[in-house]
Amino acid sequence: MPARSSLSRRGFLAAATAAPLIRPSSALARVAPSATKLPQRVCVVLFDGFGPEYYEASPMPTLKAWAKDGFHKQLKAAMPTVTNTQAAGLCCGVHADEHGITGNSYWDAERDEELFMSDPNLLTSATLFQRAARFGVRSALVSAKQKTVSLLKQGTSYAVGSQQPPAEAAKKYGTPPDIYSADVNYWVWNIAIDLIKNQPKFGLLFVHTTDYPMHKFAPEAADSRAHLSKIDSLLKEAAEADPDMAFIIAPDHGMNAKTTVMNLNKALTERGTPVKIAMSAERDQYPRHHGGYGGTAFIYLNSPKDADKVIKSLKDIEGVEDVLTRDEAAKKHRLNPHRIGDLWVTATKRVVFGHSMKEREELPKDYRSHGSAHEQDIPCFIHRYVGKLPDKEAFATNVDMAKFLYRGT
Repeated sequence: MPARSSLSRRGFLAAATAAPLIRPSSALARVAPSATKLPQRVCVVLFDGFGPEYYEASPMPTLKAWAKDGFHKQLKAAMPTVTNTQAAGLCCGVHADEHGITGNSYWDAERDEELFMSDPNLLTSATLFQRAARFGVRSALVSAKQKTVSLLKQGTSYAVGSQQPPAEAAKKYGTPPDIYSADVNYWVWNIAIDLIKNQPKFGLLFVHTTDYPMHKFAPEAADSRAHLSKIDSLLKEAAEADPDMAFIIAPDHGMNAKTTVMNLNKALTERGTPVKIAMSAERDQYPRHHGGYGGTAFIYLNSPKDADKVIKSLKDIEGVEDVLTRDEAAKKHRLNPHRIGDLWVTATKRVVFGHSMKEREELPKDYRSHGSAHEQDIPCFIHRYVGKLPDKEAFATNVDMAKFLYRGT
């Protein structure tokens, strides 16, 4: 077991200054030449929680026509399958070993507490918006989740989140619906459609919906089908607002029904192998989505000498699927090793980890969540892109979906 290395943000950045801990992004290593002609307008869509079961079960004639006529492939989400990691990957076009966002939360060693991973200073790679600006392309970010705006807004000309919209946005588009609703997704798309239609100065739009309807409803539920039918009609309206605009659609993760939450802190203490903390990588600012429970946990040890005993205990716990050391997890999943635990743990399909009151609790019958390897399958699409796409085989994860945009030569 290697020596512990759970750096805080300041510690990480200081170390990165002294000796790079990650491979430098090509976007950071060079400045792209100015373009003589602005490229095609592009709308990149982070379709939160849209797994293949939702696509298959829903009446979505627009998206299914785009799949038939354009690019469509089932890809894998990065690990862990939580929103912040996927949003950073899609927006930066690199994995977490380069962009640095390893979950919705992380452990800050200096403050000795869990913190949300939505500080833009935690990003260690250039955003799509920053790359676009080097080509003279202005960009807008519209998100149902305010945390996405906080994390990714660097380089944008305009950014709107539903929890803290600019006053002029609220006045023009109306008071945003509650984040715990399907209606907030329609509000987001109404703004995006207006920007596409009436603000041609924005050559790049990044639209992020919320997965609350997927947490709430199974794919075959009438409410889910109605929500996705409405989204499909808004995609059609967005495409008609600018017939020359390209659309890149990449979900962040799928969604599964879960039956059990496991508190690994309590489980390990009960087995005589206590740890400093076992934290869910999924915990974020939206507790009604998932209660902070998710399919990946970071384990911080009291001492590196405890590693073998804790690993043995973890492997004996029902519901644990995979246990890796920090270095093993960083290598397997392309993670920044300084922002995950001493140990990495993933759950079986119906289990999530979190700070539950008891060691093991049954979840409500309608509980749905993500975070494990079982939510990696995602349907991805590209519609009307006029440039030359990479070979289809080059698309393996959602990280690949927009990474080719605004790259210098």
